[in-house]
Amino acid sequence: MKNKRIYLAPMVGRTDEHYRMFIRFLSKNINLYTEMITCDSFIHTDRKSYTVKPDESNLTIQLAGSEPEKYGVCAKIIESKGYDEINLNIGCPSDKVIKGKFGACLMNSPKLVADCILEIKNACNLPISIKTRLGLGYDEDLSLLFELINETRDVGCEKYFIHARNAILTGLSPKKNRKIPKLRYEDVVVVRNKYKDIELYLNGGLEGMPDIKNNISIFDGLMIGRKIYDDPMFLRKIDKEIYNNEDVITREDIIEKYLRYAAPLSKRGISNYQLLRHLYGLYYNTSSAKKWKKYLHGII
Repeated sequence: MKNKRIYLAPMVGRTDEHYRMFIRFLSKNINLYTEMITCDSFIHTDRKSYTVKPDESNLTIQLAGSEPEKYGVCAKIIESKGYDEINLNIGCPSDKVIKGKFGACLMNSPKLVADCILEIKNACNLPISIKTRLGLGYDEDLSLLFELINETRDVGCEKYFIHARNAILTGLSPKKNRKIPKLRYEDVVVVRNKYKDIELYLNGGLEGMPDIKNNISIFDGLMIGRKIYDDPMFLRKIDKEIYNNEDVITREDIIEKYLRYAAPLSKRGISNYQLLRHLYGLYYNTSSAKKWKKYLHGII
């Protein structure tokens, strides 16, 4: 299954540059994502000056917003900084997103999303993808998603990541939105069968190798987030069982490699918290888990 792609999901507050480097020490095969960033934040902060490191290859930046011209401004900068792809967030259900009228709200505005795609295409030559949900609210009808795909495919988007749940915009936190709307993998298969000319990636609730093996043959690949964050060594299973990578990499190897990366940054004044906070799960589900977390807590 070497031709199948697995992506690390964008996770706010988690998939920063240090976490991405940590993940790259675990796997050369997984495709990386930034955190979600709004177009305004990208344009008006130092995020626009970040240049992708060679070890971050296959890195997608995820943008959010509802003003097409700002996507164009971002796209020009992004292409010059070494990113491999631009992804539009059309799936986040947070209060910030609802207030700003972007994220999952834009499932109701497929023509506006298409305009954003066009602005990006006119500004750069990078591939463009969309991450979205099956629908909004508790209605399991797929017509909103079909309209979104139809409008954006017609202007050149050919790659979609589908979180196999609806987004509930009122009454549920983003955390609950990852659990309460039920998973409907069968409906993502419906999308797969309807649109055979697009790249389609399944996201949501993939917790173990049986989930991965049962679904990866159906789609062009998968996107996995919190399972990898909570249990980083799970990536080693993916590398072995999906990509046939038999290299043995121990936790001690990972720590040694990561410290070689982090030590110079620490000397430059980056805090231990920023550098080490993503390593808590390295000994997940082992007898050393509590000791490791206690040790990290003591130096962070």
